Amino acid sequence: MYSEFKTMKKLILILLLSSFINEHIYAQTPEGWTKEQWDEAVAGKASKLYLYSDKDLLEASEACMIKIQLIKIPNTDPNNETPSLQKEYQYLDLPVGEANSYTTTNWRIVEGGGNIVGIDNNTISYTAPKNRPTGSKMIISVDLAPNRPNLPKVQLLKTLFFVENESSFTLNIPAIGIINAKFTNTSNGGVAGLSKGNVPQMAYDIAKSKGYHLNALTNNAMYVYNASENSSAITFSGLTLEGIDGGSKAAIPNAGILGISYKGKGVGSFPLAVEQKGENVGVVMSFMQKGCGCSRDAYSDDEIYNCTGKITITKDDGKTIEGKFNTVVFSDDGNGHVVRGQLQGKFKAMKAN
Repeated sequence: MYSEFKTMKKLILILLLSSFINEHIYAQTPEGWTKEQWDEAVAGKASKLYLYSDKDLLEASEACMIKIQLIKIPNTDPNNETPSLQKEYQYLDLPVGEANSYTTTNWRIVEGGGNIVGIDNNTISYTAPKNRPTGSKMIISVDLAPNRPNLPKVQLLKTLFFVENESSFTLNIPAIGIINAKFTNTSNGGVAGLSKGNVPQMAYDIAKSKGYHLNALTNNAMYVYNASENSSAITFSGLTLEGIDGGSKAAIPNAGILGISYKGKGVGSFPLAVEQKGENVGVVMSFMQKGCGCSRDAYSDDEIYNCTGKITITKDDGKTIEGKFNTVVFSDDGNGHVVRGQLQGKFKAMKAN
C-alpha cells in the first residue's frame, strides 16, 4: 500500500512538473504567434534565425543597426484546396525575455574592424572603420545559447561591405518599400575635351560671358549659384543604385536624379527648413519611377511638406564643393496618401560658377 502511494505521488509530481514546463517554457510564445509557428521557428535547428542589418553597404564611419530576427511561417488553411503558391513569410525581431528560447551572448567583430554599441540583448549599432579594411568587408558575429532542451547552440554571422563614393545618399521610405536604399555618384568630369572649337560658338560665348565653366555645367554632379536670389543649387544626375545580390555587390546605373536648393553660398550650415513660403529651398529626388521631396509650398499654407535640418558645406576650393545633409522627405504611396521618409547623404560637386 505504501509502495502504491509512493508511486502515485511520483506520478503526480511528474504531471505537475510537466504542466509547469508546458506553461512556463513551451507556452511562452511571442505576441502574434501561434504555438505551432513558434515551435517551428525555434525548433527548426535554428534555420529560421538570422542577422538582419538595415544597411549592407557602409561608407567610412557610417553606422547601421543589426538585430536578430526570426522567419515566421504563414498559417496554412487545411480546408483550402487551392493554396497560394507563394507564401508570404514574415520577418520578426527575436523577442527579449522569457519568450526567447535562446540567450544572446558575445556580440563581436570577426573581421574588418569598426565599433559595436549594444542597444539591447538582440540588437546592436555597428559603425564601420574609417579606412577600407582588407577585402572591403566586415563580418559581425553573435552566439545564441539554448534555454530549452534539444536546441542547438547557434552562431550567426553577418557580412557587410565597405564602399567609397564621392557622393552617397541613403533613402528610407518603408511605406513604399524603400529601406535604406543607397544611391551613389562619381563625377564624370563633364563632356570630355569641351572647348570653344567643338561646341556652338554662341553657346560657348554666352556661358563664358556669364562666368560659367562648361565642364561643370555638363558634369553629373554640378553646383551653381544665383547671385540675384542668393541661392545655391546642386544637381546629381545618373545616380547609381547599389545593393547586395546573392552575397555580392550589385549596381543599377542611371537609377535616379537629385536636386538640392538652399539660400547662401560658401562654407557653412544653411537651413533646408524655412519659415516663409516660396523661398526656393528644398530637395527633390526621382528614382525608379518614383519620387520624393520636401519644400515649403509656394502657393499654399495648407499643405506644408517642409524639409528639416540643414545642409552643411564643409569645403569650397573654388572648383568643387563638398558637404552633407539630412532631411525628412515626402512621397505618395500610390493610393493618394502622403508618406514620410528620410534622406541623408554626403556629396562632392563641380562648381559651374
